[in-house]
Amino acid sequence: MTFKFRILLLFILSYFILSANAYAAENELIWGGERSIYYSGIGKAADEFYKATGIKVTIIPGGCPLGSKGVASGKLDVGGLCCKPKEEEITKLGFKIFPLAYDALVIIVNPANPITNLTMQQVRDIFTGKIKNWKEVGGLDRQIKLVTRLHCKDREDNWKQILSTAELFAKEKKNVTEDQEVLLAVNNEKDAVGFILLSMVNRRYAKILNINGITPSRESLIDQTYPWKMTDYMVTKGEPTGNKKKFIDFLFGEGRKYLSKDLAFVDEVKPVAKKKGLKGRPLKKKL
Repeated sequence: MTFKFRILLLFILSYFILSANAYAAENELIWGGERSIYYSGIGKAADEFYKATGIKVTIIPGGCPLGSKGVASGKLDVGGLCCKPKEEEITKLGFKIFPLAYDALVIIVNPANPITNLTMQQVRDIFTGKIKNWKEVGGLDRQIKLVTRLHCKDREDNWKQILSTAELFAKEKKNVTEDQEVLLAVNNEKDAVGFILLSMVNRRYAKILNINGITPSRESLIDQTYPWKMTDYMVTKGEPTGNKKKFIDFLFGEGRKYLSKDLAFVDEVKPVAKKKGLKGRPLKKKL
């Protein structure tokens, strides 16, 4: 093999390697964000998107901060948030926001708990500590054990729908960092109560309570009879183009059928007339 031939061969190999890397870069995306969106099936949707387009989407589950910071830094192509994006993220960082679907914020108890329904006010009184025993709401004569996950304190439209600040929650509580910890704590403690998104609930571990007589479900989100919900957002830095736009469009279209059946997509929700008064709003001051 002559020297010139070796040089030519190296040039050809380098060309194909660089071409392959460029092709991969053009046909890959990275999504990262809220775990509830991950457990709602975005991985399955990404797999089907790859089959349809040849564009690979790497999925990184984490939380809203992962989605927000990743998009802001450019490390993520698309982020996923379950809490309302901040105004500064839109105005200063140039985030484009795409509300995809609603997920019910539900109250869960141990499967052995006989309680099946609470009013919104009873829920609030339980988490402030005003109601301390299950017998006060028609249950057994046992002390209530609180489990909370007070995530994203600097964002809105999350657990703040129940109580508007972390300070309003009773001091005697078990505060955890993961949704799965809420499920496990409620399953392990017969007198526990917590809140979590509907799509995250494993019915073997916890029982979901009706609120004001309304069962949390996709249907009660669509007709807006169930009071508490959170929104799954897709976010990008700047207007999405190319593969980013293709993936987001896929999620809003064909890809939605691969996501959790508990979700109600934003374009499915029926408008309702606004009611007068303050009933149903979160508590604003300490009891």
